Amino acid sequence: MISNESYIFLAVFAALALVALIYLLSPKVSTLVEDITTRGAEFRERVDVLLRRHEYPNQPKEVLMVGYVMIALQHHRAIWLLKEAELYGSAFALVRPVFDAWLRALWINAIATPEEIEQASRSQNELRFPSVTKMAADIRPVYFAHAEGDTERAKIVDDWFNVFISPDPKDKDKADPRVTSLWKVLHGYTHPGARQLARLFTGTEIKPNYSQLDIAQALHLTTMALIFLMWPFFISMGKEREAEEVHALALRYFADFNKRLNKSE
Repeated sequence: MISNESYIFLAVFAALALVALIYLLSPKVSTLVEDITTRGAEFRERVDVLLRRHEYPNQPKEVLMVGYVMIALQHHRAIWLLKEAELYGSAFALVRPVFDAWLRALWINAIATPEEIEQASRSQNELRFPSVTKMAADIRPVYFAHAEGDTERAKIVDDWFNVFISPDPKDKDKADPRVTSLWKVLHGYTHPGARQLARLFTGTEIKPNYSQLDIAQALHLTTMALIFLMWPFFISMGKEREAEEVHALALRYFADFNKRLNKSE
């Protein structure tokens, strides 16, 4: 059960995340890679400690939830290691799986039927998960419905989902042919498409072409996905103290990050 206070937090957090993302995508942003690296690692290690404080019910739904959290944490850590090794292509390829874990965890937690949960928990991978667009549409009213009663919050949430999943091209009011969904961008790095291949060259030279801004974006988005996953996870498991700490860490992360960006450091 998601309380009114929970909806408010998610709406406010979406606002902070969106502001951070807008600043990060701005061409005025200077290199903040090392700071993002440090803060992201600190958040990951802390929530890992919080996660391991408890044992969780040995039921299919809870096992899946914990499993998706572990996958997200492992990929997050791997991205940081690959970044340190300057293997940026491999690091970028792992960003989308962190978002996969976030979406699937929240969908399993709030939307999936008992039969679907059972199918997802079988080693044969019997469940065919809905599309990314469908899962995002399904979880949105569950975790963000409270924002719909407030025009400002509703716009914030709408903007966030439009960044993640581009507007429906049939919606003439929101469609923009210049918009490429974040998911399509991440997909292009996870699978060896043109976007990933283009990064292998600098001009005609076989030299990786990842700017500091590119790296900062990938690291920041990965931590953002982890934050969006961990708070609902602890709430769903009844771990209020851990959820409150994640809440505080998240707000501090974005407040500090936005301050640095505003100073153009």
